[in-house]
Amino acid sequence: MLDFISRKFEEGGPEIMASITFVLFLSIVIIIERAYRYFLQYDLANSSGFMAAIQKMVMNNSIENAIRLCKKARPKLLPFVMSEGLKRANDSTEEIEHSLDTAALTAVPKLTKILPFLGTTANVATLLGLLGTLFGLMKSFGAAAKLTGSAKATALAAGIAEALTATSFGLGTALMCLLAYGILSLKQSAIVDDINKNVARLIDLLYTRKMKIKGNTTSGGSFDAD
Repeated sequence: MLDFISRKFEEGGPEIMASITFVLFLSIVIIIERAYRYFLQYDLANSSGFMAAIQKMVMNNSIENAIRLCKKARPKLLPFVMSEGLKRANDSTEEIEHSLDTAALTAVPKLTKILPFLGTTANVATLLGLLGTLFGLMKSFGAAAKLTGSAKATALAAGIAEALTATSFGLGTALMCLLAYGILSLKQSAIVDDINKNVARLIDLLYTRKMKIKGNTTSGGSFDAD
């Protein structure tokens, strides 16, 4: 395997192949880091069950228990956003919305950072592969101008091999980056959509709770007057 890799590096041109390898390594690091964040650290897999528990606590007026449940689920992003809204449960609806919007604006950049750089690495890998193609063709045409006979044919073959090896390695790296970018982007969008959906749900829950408390207070006051 090492002999095969070494031979391919020589065929594709050491400088270009090393450059593409660096881009590949950088891309893999980004992919692993983002995948860990999205699938293990930030995403709440059972968000529907979590929100059902929050709803039950809110409607039972157990806001402190709901906040504690959110804190236990950190560093998941949805519980973080929910806890910021729950802390303002007794404030006005506008203040609750502002608190949730601020929390969401804090959480979402954690999802969106770094990932777009995969698009850059894909482009760079492609361009490096094309640069390797040009170097290989330059070597081939240079050999064709200087050599004759079997030496000319050998030099031409070496130049074409360099061009094809560099191009295939660059395009392969770019394809991997684009595929990973697409998968991670879908996961990122799913987490953001989950947060936005449940922010609206929590606002509705807290408003309903407030109206319920207000109704009970009004009913109690009427009863006392009678």
